[in-house]
Amino acid sequence: TGLFLKFSDYTTKYGLGAAHQGIYNATVGNLSARYEIAVTPAGFTFMIWTVIYIWLLLAQLYALILLCRKNAVGPVYVTPSVLTSSFLLTYTFNLLANIAWLFVWDNELLVFSSALLWFVCLTNWMAFGMIHYSVYRHGPWMCRHAKVDLWMYRVLWHNGMGLYTTWSTVDSLLNLGVALRYEAGMAMQNVVYVVLASLSGIMIIWFILENTILDRFVRYTVTPYAVVVLALVGIYIQQYAEATTETGYFIVVLLGVSVFCFVARMGLVIVRACKSPLYVNNKIGDDPVLSFAA
Repeated sequence: TGLFLKFSDYTTKYGLGAAHQGIYNATVGNLSARYEIAVTPAGFTFMIWTVIYIWLLLAQLYALILLCRKNAVGPVYVTPSVLTSSFLLTYTFNLLANIAWLFVWDNELLVFSSALLWFVCLTNWMAFGMIHYSVYRHGPWMCRHAKVDLWMYRVLWHNGMGLYTTWSTVDSLLNLGVALRYEAGMAMQNVVYVVLASLSGIMIIWFILENTILDRFVRYTVTPYAVVVLALVGIYIQQYAEATTETGYFIVVLLGVSVFCFVARMGLVIVRACKSPLYVNNKIGDDPVLSFAA
């Protein structure tokens, strides 16, 4: 939690455009203007960091509360062990890398910055997968004996990591676009195609996976599309008036697709929650001790 608070402090002061540079060489406004690309979103979009910080801070406070609780089997934080050491280690490396990225980006090392942000994105996806698998693994027992905790994991950790992971993916694509434009010298229109086409592919692949083979793991994780919609609205507001015809069409179509995916996802979650709830064939018994051991 201390590391997360330090991470929040650094990124709030830098990422939200603090008026004073402090330990940094430049403000975010100056760097954004210096390295703007045709898909850079409006400044208000980056306020999503505040939502991410608050959400994950609540998740971590919940994790600390688990240290003080016991159930019929033992300490809640180990029975069941949902927040595994591998997850916590990956999550910690992620926060450290994100703090490092702030300083690399501030020093305008664009290629290194992009590579480091992709590492942040990768560790985010790893932690995202770990926490979802862990909850699914212990889901039958929690569904029977700790339903409130099951929903706390789903709301706080699943959807909090959903926000964080999705935004880090969007941010990685934007940072890649900056590196391609200002280091590799790629034409701006090609940069737009790379960023938006990559975002389109990731979103469509994820929509297919989460509604088919990954449904039992991520059913109640609904925040990713909200992030994509927000990012695309920010891009539309900031760029559409001066965008090329191709870029304008791409932005509008992708925004429409993201809204459709968001609405469709919410509808599928509601229908499946009613028609085919998870753990319906739960074999876990009434006795929490015996059923946990089994």
